[in-house]
Amino acid sequence: MKYFVFLFYFALIQCTPDNTSLKPEEIISVLSLESGIQDTVYLNEVFYAKKYSPVFSANKNISIEYLNQTNQVVLTPNENFSGLTFINFNNHDKNIVIPVKVKKKAKVVFQYKPINPQKNIFVMGNFNNWNRRGDRMLDEDGDGVYEATIYLDDGIYEYQFVLDNKEIFDPNNLEKVDNGFGYFNSIKRVVSEDRKKAPKLYWIPNDDNSILKFVLNAAVSGREIEINILLDNILLESASVLENLGQTYKIDLKKLPLENKIQRIRLIASYNNKPGNVLSAWIKNGRVLSADEKALWQDGIIYSLMIDRFKNGNPDNDNPVQHSELADQANFNGGDFAGIIQCINEGYFDSLGINTLWISPVNKTTNKAFREWPEPHRFFSGYHGYWPISSNETEPRFGTMQELKDLVALAHKKKIKVLMDFISNHVHEEHPYFQNHRDWFGSVNLDNGEKNIRRWDEYRLTTWFDTFLPSFDYLASDEALQTMTDNAVWWINETGVDGFRHDATKHVPYELWRTLTDKIKHQITPNRTFDIYQVGETFGGDDLIKSYVNNGMLDAQFNFNQFFVARRVFVEKDGNFEDLAMAIEKSLEAYGYNHIMGNIMDSHDQVRMMALLEGDLSMSEDGTERAWHEPTITVDNPETYEKEMVFLTYLLTVPGIPIIYYGDEFGMTGANDPDNRRMMRFDDQLTKTESKQLIKIRQLINLRNRYSSLRRGDYKTLLDGRNVLAFTRGGSNERLIVVLNKGSEPVNVEIYVPKWMQCHTIESLGSGELIQVNNDKVKISLGKYSADIFRVL
Repeated sequence: MKYFVFLFYFALIQCTPDNTSLKPEEIISVLSLESGIQDTVYLNEVFYAKKYSPVFSANKNISIEYLNQTNQVVLTPNENFSGLTFINFNNHDKNIVIPVKVKKKAKVVFQYKPINPQKNIFVMGNFNNWNRRGDRMLDEDGDGVYEATIYLDDGIYEYQFVLDNKEIFDPNNLEKVDNGFGYFNSIKRVVSEDRKKAPKLYWIPNDDNSILKFVLNAAVSGREIEINILLDNILLESASVLENLGQTYKIDLKKLPLENKIQRIRLIASYNNKPGNVLSAWIKNGRVLSADEKALWQDGIIYSLMIDRFKNGNPDNDNPVQHSELADQANFNGGDFAGIIQCINEGYFDSLGINTLWISPVNKTTNKAFREWPEPHRFFSGYHGYWPISSNETEPRFGTMQELKDLVALAHKKKIKVLMDFISNHVHEEHPYFQNHRDWFGSVNLDNGEKNIRRWDEYRLTTWFDTFLPSFDYLASDEALQTMTDNAVWWINETGVDGFRHDATKHVPYELWRTLTDKIKHQITPNRTFDIYQVGETFGGDDLIKSYVNNGMLDAQFNFNQFFVARRVFVEKDGNFEDLAMAIEKSLEAYGYNHIMGNIMDSHDQVRMMALLEGDLSMSEDGTERAWHEPTITVDNPETYEKEMVFLTYLLTVPGIPIIYYGDEFGMTGANDPDNRRMMRFDDQLTKTESKQLIKIRQLINLRNRYSSLRRGDYKTLLDGRNVLAFTRGGSNERLIVVLNKGSEPVNVEIYVPKWMQCHTIESLGSGELIQVNNDKVKISLGKYSADIFRVL
């Protein structure tokens, strides 16, 4: 009998599918290089393998050299080549390709003629991470005009001139914007000819989910256009897979060499070798992945909450810091794990449509108040969690380690993932790491006697957040690096969390992120049915932000550059949706056409959008100081809620993962830290207007969950005027049109609908209204501060 039971159990194991084997393969992203410029890439940042012994095939456009000792590949594109090419190589009998886009950046010349003599003149902007000494301007011909030549990708750039120690906007450039620091940045727009000619691919919906149909949308035609097909990381022979139907193309999935797992098909068209967008579809069991299956991080909707400010579920653990100069808003307010657990049990997140929680740091923190170094030297407690004094204990005011485990387990039972905020840049001075290992940390004092505090860009990898928050010096201490990366892995194993939000990413060297991700992929990923998700926080140019986003480091970062443009466009009277459309396209090109960057409206470090939309604060005001002064910011104008709905419609329908900051769902307002961290309110604590807003936002989130094209689909701008933005998202099963009006007047807009959309009627998903399309044009009426989503019938 025992022998029979053993055989039955063994057979059951053999027949039970291994869910980990169904996971999508790690995709090698399109690698971006510059013509004639050598670049050295770590191979584990391109793709992950337990062992590396690659053999590269020759490429006529790029010189390739593999450095075995460091696992790096040196790539040197030909000076005269630009466009799309594929690097083929074999690693342990597995053939793989790296898609490479080689581009020639646009030449941009900055000019300035000073009124008075200057010793040093520089130009700084989001193209050089606001480095005050990054690009020197010179007067080489002695005509009094200083110049700096910089080569830039397409995009919208903000910049200033630095005259010795003074920063000014460009007096000869009339276009400038508030920079949020009481001054202005000048604007530079760059658009290349290649971008205008690039062919684009878009999905054509059809009823057969074993068939993919798409259209080639190009200003030109002929043999110069080529369509490349990638199945995961294998380049397929297009002629044997692709069926030309005239204006559209067809792929029969039954003809593909599919495996028993989720696979990704990528299509890239090129004209004269100049590539356009990347069109993606996910396949499972020979069919397009259904809308109901939330199998990808593209399907995520993240809810960000600060534990202490969310809900007090256990008053017995309340223990505010006692200090005569510590204000209530800078002290512990009572939120805890128990409060979050209550909300999970009561179905709050389910009703909202949330499938991922990002919780603030859980580490034990100090029981004291500390005075900030910058003026006006206010006292704060560690209520926010970013002052850790322990690497393996939870903050008692939040709850026990067991409660944290229960929280994660309960969330998983509800099909909600949990991301934990991990702090790798620094610890609090009371932490045993600092007490016992001073050699792990840098110095707060610079050689010139100044304090290296909050010098974010000048001393990016060494600056301290404050005198009592020592920053690690990982480049000088491998022991510290190994200890902290082991600790991150320990938190995953101990609690079961599904990933990390990484604080202060750009202030931590690449070596830590490479080491951490390698340990996660070795020790954690093989045992998970869903890959760990790591999202970072970096303020800077796209090149800097993107340098951390790859297969060997982080999966994503917060899309701050797109957010800053969106905020300006929605808040300022002269904000133009043309800028936002360009910023969205820039993000797609920089981070991938189905990227999983985090899109935000609010965060614990920014003025709440409601305060800006209400007009309680302007972009040029100091939101931090406003947080400490009366009167308390409130929402008094009902139209502000309408404005928020327009912004959230944008947030929940563009590519990327939307992040809802707690309180966004009903229109919570506030200035900057700590006013943007007010105590959360629920149920009868909400006003009637807030309760109505909550219902509307639940419905909006539900639309994203219902329609997969809003999560995984293609993207095309249809109209970008000053106050009206229209774009389409489409997949193999549906096509939607999103229209936004941020203006104070109702609008009647006529939108050109491309013939390939095969659109005769559109249906409002809000009202159910049917609108006819005539001669490839559709007329849509929107009220002031309103938005709508339409389904193409």
